[in-house]
Order: sequence, then C-alpha cells, then structure tokens
Amino acid sequence: MKKAFAVVLAVCMLLTLLVGCGGGASSTPAAAPGSTGAGGDSGEVVTLTFMRTGTPEVLHEIFDPMIEAFEKEYPNIRIDMQDLGWSDAEKTLQTMAASKTLPDVMYHLPGTIFDLADKGLVLDLSSYVDDELKNDMYPALMEAGQYDGKQYMITCGGSSVMLWYNADLFTQAGLDPDNPPRTWDEFMAACEALAKLDGIDPIGLYSKPSGGETSFLYESLFTSQHGGSAWDGAANQYVYDQDSGKDDAVKTLQFLQDITQYAQDSYVEYGRFDVRTLLRDGKVAMALDAINMANQVPEQLADGSIRCAVMPCGDSGVNSTAVNVGGWFIPTNSAHPDEAWTFLRYMMRTENQIEHAKYGSVPMLKSEAATYTEGYMLNVVQSMEHSYAEGVCPQTNALWAVNGEQLQLLMMGKQTAADTQANMAAEHADIYK
Repeated sequence: MKKAFAVVLAVCMLLTLLVGCGGGASSTPAAAPGSTGAGGDSGEVVTLTFMRTGTPEVLHEIFDPMIEAFEKEYPNIRIDMQDLGWSDAEKTLQTMAASKTLPDVMYHLPGTIFDLADKGLVLDLSSYVDDELKNDMYPALMEAGQYDGKQYMITCGGSSVMLWYNADLFTQAGLDPDNPPRTWDEFMAACEALAKLDGIDPIGLYSKPSGGETSFLYESLFTSQHGGSAWDGAANQYVYDQDSGKDDAVKTLQFLQDITQYAQDSYVEYGRFDVRTLLRDGKVAMALDAINMANQVPEQLADGSIRCAVMPCGDSGVNSTAVNVGGWFIPTNSAHPDEAWTFLRYMMRTENQIEHAKYGSVPMLKSEAATYTEGYMLNVVQSMEHSYAEGVCPQTNALWAVNGEQLQLLMMGKQTAADTQANMAAEHADIYK
C-alpha cells in the first residue's frame, strides 16, 4: 500500500513539473504559422516567459502597461516578464541556451542571436512575418534581422550616429547654427573656425578600443563616402575589406585621422559616454555620437542651445549612417511559438513601438516615424531614409576588437590610413575563415 501511494505521489509530482514548465523544451508539436496564436480552441491558458535585456525599473515602466493591455486582448495568454541586466546578459544567456531554457520571447543583440541560430537554437520567423510589417519597417532594419537567408530577429531598437553641436559656440565662431555642416569639407571648415575660440575644443572624440564604439563611427562615416552599406550580407564580410571598398575606406580613415587635430586632449582615453559630458558642459562644440546623446542633454535640446543634425557626408553626397540594432527573437525551445509570435507581433504595433523607443531608439517603423513632428527626432527620421544596418555576424565581437585596436593606432597617428585599412582587412580575413 505504501509502495502504491509512493508511485501515485511520484506521478503527481512529475505532472506538476511538466505543467509548470513555461518556456522550456517541449515535445508538443508547434502549430502551423497563421493559426490564432492565442491558446487554440481548447481554452487553455498559456504562460510565456519574456525577457528584455536592460535596466529593469525603466523597462517595467514601458512594458508592464503593454503586457496588461495584451492580456486583456488575448485572455488565453499570460506574460511572465523576467529581468536581465546588461552586465549579466551574455553569461546568463549562454547558460540558458546550453540548458534550452531560453525565454519564449527575448530581446538581445544580433551577433549573439545569429551565433545561437548557427547552433539551431533560434526559430526562423520568415513564415510568420506579414506584409504589413514588411512594408512598414524600414527595409534596412528588416534585413538587419536576417542571417544566412533566414529571418531570425525582428529589429525593435537601434541607434544611429548624428552630429550634435553647441549653437551658442557656433554663433561665437561666426558659424550659422541653423545651417550645420553637411559635408566633410564643411565639417573641417567648422572645426577651423571653432578652433579660434578660447577654452573649448571644436570636437569631442572617443577612441577607446573596446565596445565597438569607434568601429560604429567608422562604419557610419564609410557609408556616406561609399554611398551604400558597409556590410556585404551575401559574402558575410565588410565592404571596406574588399577591393571594391578599399579606396573609400582609406578616404574615410584619413578623414577620421584629420579631425583628431581638433579634438580634446587625451581623446584616446575617452569613451562615447565621456564625450557626451564634454558637450553637455560646453567644453567641446561638436560630437559625432549616437541618438542616446539626447538623454544626456535634454534641457539644452529643449532650449535649442544644443542641436542635432544629420551626419556630414563624404564623396557620395548622401548623409547616411550605420544603425546599431537589437531585436526580438523566439528560441526553438519555446513550447508555444505561435503564441510567442502573437506577443512579439503585438509589441511591433506602432503605438507599442513608440513606447518602446522611449528607452532610446531611432524609429523602426515608417508609421512610427510619421508621429514625430518636431524637435531633434525630425533629423533622426531624416537620417533613417538613407541609413544602413551595422554589419553583424557571429564573429562580430572579434571583428570589432580588431577595428578598435587599429582605429586607435590610426587616431594616435601611429599608422597611416592605408596601413590601417590593410591591417584591418588582413586580420578580418583570418576571422572570416
């Protein structure tokens, strides 16, 4: 009798564990794309685990109301939002991937997502993506989620490089703050004029080799010199490593080296965030930095003393930039991929994407961009018309590490632009293999 009771108890415990497994692996076959994605006709309530990497308290302010509204619209789906800070993200994600316990829907960066996709751990979303989303999203941003011909990520956040400048210092230098430089030649002329002012430097520069910051700046400048993307998706390598992009790469690197003469002292010790402080405090007149600069100087943007403009362009005549992106993905270990897509697609609605963008992002959707009618975001929207997703592949971190080291040597004047291009191409070739 005791033995029989023990068997029954064990079975009950096993059933409890199976029912409680949210986003873990399951032998339940996935429903075909295009189904209701709301728990089917059985009335079963499905719980999805959801994770957006970042600062938890800020993200909950954005997503808690969104989740509440979603659960009212889809009563058969519940969302369990889990927190993950950036400092722990990569290690935690790899641990979850190894144990196949990734959440049903997650935000992360494409390099890691594509690496997981190579291991068969990310769902191909090609058959889920509808025409409405395809037509509304900027093409370059939709393509940013594609790897090896498959749609593994839906881009939902991104940062472009813009020209930020101090209008008061422009006026003091005899420059027109209503007409910021739009070409590299005009930018150099502005630097020369600003250099005559006492107590400030014309431009704030950052050249720490880590984090891909200078790589992002270089890639953004290259797009406007080359008149196209810095990344060849078919070959899975940078255009500036190829013969077709070599001359434009050298010209871009030379421009980057030339502007260092107008930068603050010890710029090799500065990261991008440090430069934001310099612009905020009036110690430099200009900076080429990401959209996140807006979070550092909100009062000055509001009163117009600091302004934002599109990136100055090179020989192509197109004011473009690279766009550093992140996005949603659905792991293959999700037991409820259709419901996961329903939630993901809900978050990509225009009104929800607008809320998400408050965390700091360029617009992903044309319908989202249309809602910005004033302020610095008008220039950000303008830049999106001629911008390209930053080159990303499973080897991205290694490629960026090479760029950071080589660009720092260039900006310190320890090697020429031609040598820098050749060194990058040679070291990247070993990584591409």
